[in-house]
Amino acid sequence: MSSDWEASELPRGIVALLEEPQGLSDIAERLEVTDARVLWYLHRLRDTGRVVEGAGLWRRTAAGTELAESPAPEKSGWTEQPGASAQDYVQAYADAAAGMFGTGFVQDMGEHAGRVPGERVAEFHERLLALVSEYFAPDKVDRAASPKYGFRWVLTPVDLHPLDD
Repeated sequence: MSSDWEASELPRGIVALLEEPQGLSDIAERLEVTDARVLWYLHRLRDTGRVVEGAGLWRRTAAGTELAESPAPEKSGWTEQPGASAQDYVQAYADAAAGMFGTGFVQDMGEHAGRVPGERVAEFHERLLALVSEYFAPDKVDRAASPKYGFRWVLTPVDLHPLDD
């Protein structure tokens, strides 16, 4: 039985890159994640016998090759966006193209990431919650307004700090 970290795509991507021995920074650069994150996974892959390290180079073992070549596990319920968000966005896009909302509607989505200190993230979180309450709280909405808008968001760490910073 595999653990949650083994089921993610990053460990599989790491062992897939190790057809030839590679250094930590090369792996991180090719996968476009920090070396700290790659090293965390390399240690777990080493602990389970899927990779070995020597002279600063990492190589996969037979068990690592097996992991790299095996089909990815099903991601029960996982999508790029939560399913309802993706469906709502796609349906609204089609409805907007068909003219169902007229010309005065707003539709947007985005993705942002950056190295923000923890206290600033906490401040952002509080301000975001205040905005959501200001605009979407039950006593703030106009039930007769059309169209009805949905707002979904995720605030989560997406990578570790680089080792050399």
